[in-house]
Amino acid sequence: MLPIKGSHPEMNVLYIGGFILKKLHERKKKCMTLTQLMNVGTKELSISVDYIILALDWLYIISAVGYNSKEVFINEIA
Repeated sequence: MLPIKGSHPEMNVLYIGGFILKKLHERKKKCMTLTQLMNVGTKELSISVDYIILALDWLYIISAVGYNSKEVFINEIA
């Protein structure tokens, strides 16, 4: 169960995960390096890197994103 009560929506794993998926989807190749994701997340959401990593972990666990040692990418089913 993901905590949703008693926290700011912008600091919620679901919100941050959706933000990450949106940013990846907007890219032509649908992938970004971890550094790019961290920079975009901290700049646009004004949150710490810890929250971004937690959201990336969650997205990876549910197979929404993958990682190939260089970039994070969206797992899309054809």
